[in-house]
Amino acid sequence: MKRDLKRTLITTVLMLLATLLIHVMPVLCLIIVPFLLIPTVTLYYHDRNSYYVMSGIVLFITLFTSIFAMQVMLSTIFGAYIVAQLLLERTSKERILYVLTGFYAIYSLISMIILQLTGIMPKSGAIFGPVIDTYSNILMKEVERGTITKDYADLVLSSTDAIILQIPGLLIFFLFLLALIQLVITLPLVRKFKVSTPDFRPLYMWHIPKSVLYLYFLTLLVSLFVTESDVVLLGIVTNFKYVLEWIIFIQGLSLFSYFMKVRRTPTVLNILIYIFAFIFSPVTQIFGMIDMILNLKSKIKRK
Repeated sequence: MKRDLKRTLITTVLMLLATLLIHVMPVLCLIIVPFLLIPTVTLYYHDRNSYYVMSGIVLFITLFTSIFAMQVMLSTIFGAYIVAQLLLERTSKERILYVLTGFYAIYSLISMIILQLTGIMPKSGAIFGPVIDTYSNILMKEVERGTITKDYADLVLSSTDAIILQIPGLLIFFLFLLALIQLVITLPLVRKFKVSTPDFRPLYMWHIPKSVLYLYFLTLLVSLFVTESDVVLLGIVTNFKYVLEWIIFIQGLSLFSYFMKVRRTPTVLNILIYIFAFIFSPVTQIFGMIDMILNLKSKIKRK
């Protein structure tokens, strides 16, 4: 009993201290966040009731902090719940990784939509619109002067629009790295507190369940009936599609990794394959889909 109370008090104090530091200096979250799952996962694993008490106290205190600090602590508390619950279910590290990434991605994207709708956060058009307009005016002036051609200016503007459309994908990639760093730091350390954790399997052994693919096709189907006037639903569907595409992308990487392992390809070729996979991510996603449907790994013959 005393041990549980001590663990609860220590975790609560650490979380409150982290909340204060992030509220005062938001940039510190880059250093603090990767370590926050250690006390929270440990507490939930050993005593769920104490975890709920700690969460209630921390969430109440975040009401008096900045929106950013509140969002960070909310995501940490729910993220710890997911990780600890999956550990109790004896699931694999790979599943923990993509479930945690999926949660972070959906949570972050929906939070941004809500903050934009409430006026707390500027919309994407307000952020990038002035920059694009200014850049467009500069290019048009250069076209009038004859410095560049109209086709070249249109190509540059189209490329700029394409880069902006990739921002949700880049955000998900960042969240994937964050989840990976958190698990790499957290899982070895929580073992010292008698938390049972699995080991990472090699990338070539990873397998994403087909349910992800079904969700992706369902999302594509729903997107056909969503209009631009349905701002909230359009944002949720679009961003959820990004999340699922990223998970399918991981399956494609796993397929390539399996091919390299079985065929014993040279290191230089392996590097080129990974570079190709990231540059042409839609192609990697297609391979991931095909592997999930037809199990391409079983058709690759050993060298």
